[in-house]
Amino acid sequence: MTTSIAIPTARERKRRTRTTNVSSQPALRVSKLPIALVQLTHRAEVLACPACQTWCPLTLNKGTKEWKIAPHHTERAGTPGARRCSNSNRLVIIDIPSLVRWQEKRVEASADAAARRPTKVLRKVKAPLPKAIHQLTPAAPTADTARRTYETHRTRCAACTTSKKDGRLRVVHCADGERLAVTYLELLRQEPERRAAQARAEEEQQLAERRQAKEQVKQRAAEWPDARVDFLLAKRRRAQHITGRLVEPIKGAAVPVGARPIGAVRSAEDVLAENPIRKRQQLST
Repeated sequence: MTTSIAIPTARERKRRTRTTNVSSQPALRVSKLPIALVQLTHRAEVLACPACQTWCPLTLNKGTKEWKIAPHHTERAGTPGARRCSNSNRLVIIDIPSLVRWQEKRVEASADAAARRPTKVLRKVKAPLPKAIHQLTPAAPTADTARRTYETHRTRCAACTTSKKDGRLRVVHCADGERLAVTYLELLRQEPERRAAQARAEEEQQLAERRQAKEQVKQRAAEWPDARVDFLLAKRRRAQHITGRLVEPIKGAAVPVGARPIGAVRSAEDVLAENPIRKRQQLST
């Protein structure tokens, strides 16, 4: 006799079984189980197994017509190393006096559970933080800024002194003062070149703006023939509308020819024409 070495896998749970086997464990009462773990819809009765917490169909025992849990494994179908649940074929007693009332309680319990769930948290968009001072890109130094820095250092530094000897002015600097002075002289020497480069950059920018303005004029001139017809039609419609609104008050409402105006005084001939008896009396007199 050969033995199989294949690893058993969990099978799919059948909704209707023909086995007459019954588990030796005591029967489960539906009234003792949580409402959310039992569903007694017609022809779709399911129950969450108390042992493995998996949803299993309820099937009728073939001989006694009693409800029991369908045979099932502890894991999902297709999982290797399957193990049969101890609650397979366990009897279930549906001891509910009113199924309609029980379904209403189940719906109410579902609504309460949904209300207890936390709402979705909408995170606020964080405002962008400004950069720190040490992260900012410093502006390019100029001769004026270097001079102001040097003068500020001279006024605060006690080692930087100025003396006059033999008619000559003698200036003494500390290490920082000398570095600032050298930087100032270097920038002062490069100032004409910097100003010339800045002037060239401004001139190039102005030329680019003029070139862009000319291109916009050419583009609008090229687009004008396409929009000219629509523009003229709109202009004509607007002129007709304005002319109609100005002429309408002058002409007034259209009055039919031969009609008597409302409120006009009736003449004697009209009255006699309408009443022949009065007309004959007037003629006889």
